[in-house]
Amino acid sequence: MAEGFKFSIEDLKKFVFLNINYRLGHDVKSKVLPKLEEMGGFEGVQKGLKTNMGDGIKESELQMRQQTYGKNYVEPPPLTPFWKFCWDALQDPTLQFLCFSAIVSLTVGLAIPEERVCYGYVDGVAILVAVAVVVLVGAIQESAKERQFRDLTDSASDELVNVIREGRQIRVSTREIVVGDCVVLSTGDIICADGLVFERNTLKIFEGALTGESNAISKGAYEFQEKGNFELPTDEDLRKFFPADTTMSLEEMKNVYEPTPHRTPLVFKGTQVQDGEGKMLVIAVGRNTYEQILLGDKGDDDAEDDESERSIMQRKLDEMTILITKLGVMFATKSCCAEVWDNNRDWMKIIHYIITGITIFVVAVPEGLPLAVTIALAFSVKKMMSDQNMVKHGSAVETMGSATTICSDKTGTLTTSMMTVMDCWIAGKPGKPEDMKGGLSTDLKELLCAAMTINTSEKTDLVAKTTRKKGSDGREVQEVVKLDGKTVVAYSGNATECALLKLVNFLFDYRGEVGALDMPYKKYRTEFPESMPGRSSITFSSKRKRMCTLVPMPAGSPQPFRLYCKGASEIVLGLCTTFASGSETKSLDESTRSDIMNAIDDFASQGLRTLAVAYKEFPQTPVTADGSLPDDVEQDLTLIAVLGIEDPLRDEVPSAIATCRSAGIVIRMVTGDNLSTAKAISRKANILTKEGEESGTEIAMTGEQFRQAVLFEQNTDHPEKFINQIEFDKIWPKLRVLARSTPTDKLVLVTGIQRSRLVIDAGNGNKQSRQVVAVTGDGTNDAPALKQADVGFAMFINGTQVAQQAADIVILDDNFQSIVAAVKWGRCVYDNICKFLQFQLTVNIVACVLATVGAATLTESPISVIQLLWVNLIMDSFASLALATEDPNKSPGLKEQLLNRFPYHRTAPILSKVMVKNMFAHAIWQLLILLALIFGVGDICQMGSDVNQCAGTPDLNLLFTLRSGRPPAFDNEWLASINPSIHNCIPLFSVSDNSSFINVTSLPIDYNDSGAPPFTGLIPLRDRGYCLKEEGGCGTKTQHMTMVFNTFVLLQVFNEINSRKIHNEFNVFKGILYNNMFLAVVIGTLGVQVILIQVPSINFGFGCAALEGWQWGVCLVLGFSSIPMNFLFHYIPYDWISLGKWAGELEDSVIDEQLNEKEEEAEKEEHAMHSGQPVHTVAN
Repeated sequence: MAEGFKFSIEDLKKFVFLNINYRLGHDVKSKVLPKLEEMGGFEGVQKGLKTNMGDGIKESELQMRQQTYGKNYVEPPPLTPFWKFCWDALQDPTLQFLCFSAIVSLTVGLAIPEERVCYGYVDGVAILVAVAVVVLVGAIQESAKERQFRDLTDSASDELVNVIREGRQIRVSTREIVVGDCVVLSTGDIICADGLVFERNTLKIFEGALTGESNAISKGAYEFQEKGNFELPTDEDLRKFFPADTTMSLEEMKNVYEPTPHRTPLVFKGTQVQDGEGKMLVIAVGRNTYEQILLGDKGDDDAEDDESERSIMQRKLDEMTILITKLGVMFATKSCCAEVWDNNRDWMKIIHYIITGITIFVVAVPEGLPLAVTIALAFSVKKMMSDQNMVKHGSAVETMGSATTICSDKTGTLTTSMMTVMDCWIAGKPGKPEDMKGGLSTDLKELLCAAMTINTSEKTDLVAKTTRKKGSDGREVQEVVKLDGKTVVAYSGNATECALLKLVNFLFDYRGEVGALDMPYKKYRTEFPESMPGRSSITFSSKRKRMCTLVPMPAGSPQPFRLYCKGASEIVLGLCTTFASGSETKSLDESTRSDIMNAIDDFASQGLRTLAVAYKEFPQTPVTADGSLPDDVEQDLTLIAVLGIEDPLRDEVPSAIATCRSAGIVIRMVTGDNLSTAKAISRKANILTKEGEESGTEIAMTGEQFRQAVLFEQNTDHPEKFINQIEFDKIWPKLRVLARSTPTDKLVLVTGIQRSRLVIDAGNGNKQSRQVVAVTGDGTNDAPALKQADVGFAMFINGTQVAQQAADIVILDDNFQSIVAAVKWGRCVYDNICKFLQFQLTVNIVACVLATVGAATLTESPISVIQLLWVNLIMDSFASLALATEDPNKSPGLKEQLLNRFPYHRTAPILSKVMVKNMFAHAIWQLLILLALIFGVGDICQMGSDVNQCAGTPDLNLLFTLRSGRPPAFDNEWLASINPSIHNCIPLFSVSDNSSFINVTSLPIDYNDSGAPPFTGLIPLRDRGYCLKEEGGCGTKTQHMTMVFNTFVLLQVFNEINSRKIHNEFNVFKGILYNNMFLAVVIGTLGVQVILIQVPSINFGFGCAALEGWQWGVCLVLGFSSIPMNFLFHYIPYDWISLGKWAGELEDSVIDEQLNEKEEEAEKEEHAMHSGQPVHTVAN
């Protein structure tokens, strides 16, 4: 080992992992202690690290130790530059395709004079503008999210801690702590590194964020619970604490089993000293601490721009975009202008066909998709903040809509992470705290509250929850956390004692601010301070399982001294002979004892920890001469109450889980708590149901049993790489509770579910073959699973920064209901994008067919380039705003609809059968109307007083009194096909064809020049630009073609209303009045359309002619026809429609590729960490 140290980083890591993986007493004895003995015991660890707890290390060794074991600080990465977000956004295949289209369109539009005059370059400019909008909106959104999250979690603290170096206690920065340091700990300290505590101490460390344990853990050399002093689990649960393949009998298991030790030596960075003092030997710092190993390489610098980070929907859209744009266009050749090759004419003709093809191509490309996704995500991300969801990665929103399972932590996620009195036995009967508030006599309430307050440490307190943030001057400041304007309560000190203080406040109906001096329990502390003369106590110990405090009573009390006692209910009850009932005491007979024991058993069956509170009065002080209380002072006590305490479920959890069930989402609880507590909580939360347990479809397991069943190899650094998928698939569909789990157990569970190909019947005939896994958690131990999950949720108020950095979404109010809100928004985003997709693809089909038919029959598109620009604006910007911003919190019934259906399959096509039916039905109807307008309206005749009037009798009468706006060449050939004697096509000049010229004599050439000789000869009827004018150019502004354009736009506007529904709903108007953005877009579109057509100069620029009233009436009726037709389309059967890759279906290989990319990235991180290369991690 370098520099003479016996232990490497890896040696110390292995020891830490052994302690994490094996926490039960019998496992510690068989797995952990042999390793500790191999290291030479605690003395050997000190010698191996060249230090000792008395003198510490030498100052001169700091640099050497930092080089060998690393520094205790991980530099946060710099904020991503804005240009990088823009560049990442441009990696979208759709945007790249659009950029190519724009460049081609711009080149043709600017290079060819005829196209330049007709503004042929405008479409290219419009596409580039659309791309710029998408890129900038996406980049601004990502940049804002990164800064917002950095502000939320940035607390790269540089606090001072006490260490012993060279025999002296000094204060140094946490960043200067090194392996081998002896750190002095005291109440309230946040531990700054991983270490060992093995000397005598009074430390109690709260490790709930790391292990899920609700209680503070005593620290020191291993101290095991004595046989007979602990209860054995039930036979069923006991088997789950041993490997499934064990050969031990049940009796042998009972003899071997030991619960977690009273004391353990390992302490972890980020945990908190709840009580006591002691010294810690540092064994890991910086990125080598367990906290940072769990965090890995997912910090706030994550870029979701990587291909592996694109959501499932985005990948489906990529596939569809490529398929849509593979459009072949066929053009027919017109006989009128195809006699012989003419360079001056035919080259331009070919270029015109190319331009027409590009126009069709531009219409076919769904440039609105990226914008719709961006708008939908930006809208939902903003709205989700009001639902207490802070989104770090936008793709997580849509992915959450497809979630099929949620693996949740218990402590702090499903529960409040605050021990609370839930049940009680008092005054001879069981009850709830609510019953105690109004049902107790004043004397008994005062007695109980005094007993709960006086007999607790004054270090225990209810305080305001605070968080550390950096101020404008860069210094770290404490900020009080408020929720809905009220200060959030936090526990300081022993959690069980805090629960008692909380009950005191509740019984006195306190509604003021936490921490205020008028809190009820503080009245007792003021009257009976710890420094009070005559006060004495016996502290709690694991052997006694109780504590007591004697205080002098004020004048006028029945007796001058009173002893308060609290502890394990069976122990304290055994010391009682009477119980308090109102203002009197009653004898504790066998019947009453039996009732109390039944209540204790009932509390225990609910997963409650029971605690008895008692008292005894003395006529004189029992304190001995040395100031201590004798052991026999706790005799003949009077029982006040038996309290059932637990870390309770959050109020919203049962209803939220019920909602998840109806939404087709399975909740699986993964916790470090013991099996009985975990099962009790899961039953209350409706995670485990009575029917499921009885039928065997819902089971609970311990982490040990789970690992033994599903892993090829045990006790590895990366167990997720050794999953036996066959065995795993036998367990996970039934697994609902995983108790006594290690941090890696949740990672194994998430990874295995993601890899599974098992087809699960989710109910209602809904089959799921690929699972989308969400993970919720608040602790450091949740970080690996949060990173691996498809979507990771972390709590903000009670969550650790490690969890928040590893998550995709941070729940700001720690409310499980907010996770349901994320599901709601995820499904809403998915549906909103599908609504826009249904609308846009309908427009694409109609526009492409129209442009193709125009190119094939009319030699030009019936809708000009500048008009297509306006249509694209409707398709893209306006339709995105209208359809991608539906708010499920406002539209009646939408929230329930979203949460009462099963999630979309992971690989399912993005286009549903209903959407395909609607698209093609409306496209066909629109094409019938538009083709009827093009070919069934417009009389063929000579131009009269203006281009819209006929001169004389028309050659061909069609609908309405309106002159044709079709190209003359087409109308001439149409007439010729009807009556061959009519040939209006002007032939190419030929001396032998008398119809191709006029023979004139003495024709004046210039009326202004009287000296110019008159012209005599043949004048060709077809000039050089004849065919070009007929087949290209800017076109003539006619009311006929304006009606076509107007009807096309109005059909799309009214079809936007139809597109609001994608699940074959009959009433498309439901909720429309609650979407102000939709109403504004529709009204705004109609208003602008009127301006484009009716206002002079503007209509000229858009190739339109002002319409008359009756013409507007016809267009509105035809446009509105899509609404009643949609009611008819509702009855068209659609089950026969076959979907596939063309509809956005993903293959399993795409999902596997995504999972493999995650695993490869994790391996790169591991390799970088072991090779000493820098790993980008966020400072804690």
